[in-house]
Amino acid sequence: MVFKTPDWRRAVDKKIAAEKIRARLEKRLANFLGCEVGDMPRFKIGTLINTLFLLLGDTHELGGYFASMGRTLKILGNEIV
Repeated sequence: MVFKTPDWRRAVDKKIAAEKIRARLEKRLANFLGCEVGDMPRFKIGTLINTLFLLLGDTHELGGYFASMGRTLKILGNEIV
């Protein structure tokens, strides 16, 4: 049995995707904390996801944790997250 990678994953530039995901997560966290993105230290993408779920997970503003983290790992891979 041969499993193929979906075509959309081959077409995604992981570096660009990581930058866009990071920018969105940093903006959301800075907005919640009432500061500017530049005021925060640079976090790993996985740390940003975990922190946002810690702070906003009960508001149903975010999707499910495992779905969000799983999708991010599928798009970017473990080495980037």
